[in-house]
Amino acid sequence: MNVVATVAYDGGAFAGFQIQKDVVTVQSCLEEALKVLYRKRCVVHCAGRTDAGVHATGQVVSFEVPEIRPRIIPSLNALTPDSMAVMHLEEAPSDFHPRFSCIAREYQYLISNARAWNPFLKGRVWHRTSCPPPEEFLEMLPVLEGEQDFGAFTRPQYLEDGTRRYLDTVLMESIQDSMSGERLLSFRVRGNAFLHNMIRIMMGTLVTLAEECPGPKRPATLKEILASRDRKRAGRTAPPQGLYFRHAYYPDTPDLRRLGLKTLNDYPRFGQKSAGNSDGPHIRAH
Repeated sequence: MNVVATVAYDGGAFAGFQIQKDVVTVQSCLEEALKVLYRKRCVVHCAGRTDAGVHATGQVVSFEVPEIRPRIIPSLNALTPDSMAVMHLEEAPSDFHPRFSCIAREYQYLISNARAWNPFLKGRVWHRTSCPPPEEFLEMLPVLEGEQDFGAFTRPQYLEDGTRRYLDTVLMESIQDSMSGERLLSFRVRGNAFLHNMIRIMMGTLVTLAEECPGPKRPATLKEILASRDRKRAGRTAPPQGLYFRHAYYPDTPDLRRLGLKTLNDYPRFGQKSAGNSDGPHIRAH
């Protein structure tokens, strides 16, 4: 039986999602819990692997089990660390795969530019006092939308694997964090797929340009960085604690809607040309 589940976790407690030797990962914790319940190894697949320190509120996973046992969600949560939780679980179609069935993924990156460090934000945001206000990023965001080569936003060893990706949403918001009371800079990015470290390098580049490059030159400079495919021309890699895997999206079919998954209708497939950059607002205050 193929099972799909939604998982949330505090990335600071894990050395990433994927199993690695001698460290605690999200996948290893889930598989160990499933082994206790079913007395066999159940391989866990995910919609998007996250690095050490990166959080998730909507990670989608799947695994094969003989049957869905009663109270399986509380059982799994009792067998895994408090820093993660299975939020939802259903039987899935036999051909469903969280990664290969996925047509889009959405991430959020949070930055605090407050002068004083707020302890309630520890491990949850990138605290950078020199980060400019939201309006300094406005003209750069449309440059990132559409289908293009993001080779400058990954490590050089990945350049041969294909670096064209499609982003349909790059949105910046000023939001109020309910726990700390602080206003945060929130970047939401949705696309068909992402390169290794792509969003963190993108965020580091945007912040560097906003801090150091004259306003009128920022969009053109960002275009030049993308065209170069040169990691050295991009900005620093932003720290992992500000990054959140928010949603995985799937084709809009009755079966997948029944599972409670996020779905999209007529989302462009990889390789299709973008219809052009959005003309809508890229900044919003809450």
